[in-house]
Amino acid sequence: MHEAPAPCQTAPLRPPPEAELVEAGKLSMGQLAQAHRDRLETGKQVLDIIVERGWVAASEVAELREAYGIAAPPPPATQPATDSSPDTDAPPPPPAARYRIAIRLTNGDLITAGETEGADKAAALGHAVVADLTDDTGEWPFFGGRFINPETIVSVDLVPDNSSV
Repeated sequence: MHEAPAPCQTAPLRPPPEAELVEAGKLSMGQLAQAHRDRLETGKQVLDIIVERGWVAASEVAELREAYGIAAPPPPATQPATDSSPDTDAPPPPPAARYRIAIRLTNGDLITAGETEGADKAAALGHAVVADLTDDTGEWPFFGGRFINPETIVSVDLVPDNSSV
């Protein structure tokens, strides 16, 4: 008799650690959504934002990091002192292109959901906005000072700062 090959074993999908905080009632969905928006604007980790805002104790977040195998971010790097004189310093790098992440509605309205520098960050922010818009809570997302009926959303656009829409 011929034996079938063993199926590929993958680790079961696990919700992100902040989901445990929501399930435990230590973090609201609104706070989590705000932390994700802050993450997109600052580049900080959601868990760090939750602690900075005082929503959850740093010790609890440290335990979650350990349970999930997530390393804490390194402390901010300090610039070493240099002996270079101002006239020999290299010119600063050009600023990265700025992008606006906009939600386009069926009526043509554009609602700004965030802004960032660099194409990679803009793409990540766009993905996060799409994730916020497609959650299964049944609640309408809140952007640009208004609640948006998900059925009226046409697209999430990454708009370069120098472009007209």
